[in-house]
Amino acid sequence: MIHKYIDPMVDFGFKKIFKESGNKNLIIRPLNAVFNLDIVDIVITESEQLGLTEQERKASFDMRCTTQDGKTFLIEVQIADQKYFMERAIFYTARTISSNAERGDWNYDVGPVFFLGLLNFDIRHLDPERADPHQYVHQFLLREESTGELMSNSLRFAFMEIARFDKAKGDCVTFEDRFLYMMKNLPTFAEKPELWDDPYFEDMVQEAEFAKMSFAEQEAYIQAMKNRWDYQNTIAFAREKGLEEGMEKGMEKEKKENARNLKNLGVSVEIIAKATGLTEEQVQAL
Repeated sequence: MIHKYIDPMVDFGFKKIFKESGNKNLIIRPLNAVFNLDIVDIVITESEQLGLTEQERKASFDMRCTTQDGKTFLIEVQIADQKYFMERAIFYTARTISSNAERGDWNYDVGPVFFLGLLNFDIRHLDPERADPHQYVHQFLLREESTGELMSNSLRFAFMEIARFDKAKGDCVTFEDRFLYMMKNLPTFAEKPELWDDPYFEDMVQEAEFAKMSFAEQEAYIQAMKNRWDYQNTIAFAREKGLEEGMEKGMEKEKKENARNLKNLGVSVEIIAKATGLTEEQVQAL
């Protein structure tokens, strides 16, 4: 069922609201709140970053932003837990640091890289005994183990647990709480909700209206939702039956079949890539 507002936790929905709207404040303000910064402007660049050679793996994320003073932000929406998700975040940031480095002789003065993960799963399993059940935003820095002294501020990670957030609207006081509330509940609203006295969330709601999208975008969003439902059903079936081998391969085949269907409908390659998670080159090759 497609609701009045699109789901920002689907890749297509996230990019539509936060990237393609052209309203940079929609992404600047969460970054400022989470990392305690004072960003004024950002440049949204390519979201896919290739390795240095053809043999190297590429880093792909949902949004990449840079500031004039050299800060880089990687934002990733993750709908399901993965065994090496944290390692993947490290890979993304490491590849970004490497690509930002000057060629030739240089002094290793790389600009800070920030990684923000918007998670549709629970990460408390990292350390259940120390986990605070009321903490939904987790920050990681490079520190000395015994003293806590900061080694470097050039690499920072933050993870927001969208799915686990369970506060009612009236209990959301901070911007972070209100942002988490909207990220989780926006697609459940049948009518325009009564929001806090904050134009940020009014803008967010307006950009998320399904009816305002073009027919091609609506088709692509519906396909993206189908992909998500299929993926969740596959995960649930695999867990129920104890099956894991071949699941990722099967999902890749499903993505390509959905992309073919959209291509036959005349949807643009760019929109198909956003809806399915395939690259434009993969879509063109179908």
